[in-house]
Amino acid sequence: MKNQQQNIATNQIEMKEGTSTMTTIKTKVVQFFKNPLTVRVMAMAAFLTIFTATHVYAAGGGDAGMAEFDKVIGTIAKWAGRIGLVVAFFGGIQTALGFKNDDADAKIRGMQTLAAGFLVFGLSKSLSLFGLEG
Repeated sequence: MKNQQQNIATNQIEMKEGTSTMTTIKTKVVQFFKNPLTVRVMAMAAFLTIFTATHVYAAGGGDAGMAEFDKVIGTIAKWAGRIGLVVAFFGGIQTALGFKNDDADAKIRGMQTLAAGFLVFGLSKSLSLFGLEG
């Protein structure tokens, strides 16, 4: 009986030691990932993996379907340009009303809207920069 109690006590001590060992391992892992050098190395590895990706192209086919694709892109770009000019027009109106009311926030919002509209228009007219035909 006494021998069994000693075995049970020994097992409980071993379990406690095992738990503290697991806790120690978890603590070491957490400390490892909290180390700034480890974070930098992992981030650099991720960036290198992203930037060294291999380009894979579809086999054969040639230019089949590219004419339709260019036509769709041209239509989208044409309408995006028109929408950009409308947005720029409303930005100009907003700026003018801001000057009329001497409201600094309205002037800033109007100028931002005006600039955003012209940016959209400019991007829609520069398809050749992106290797597309409009």
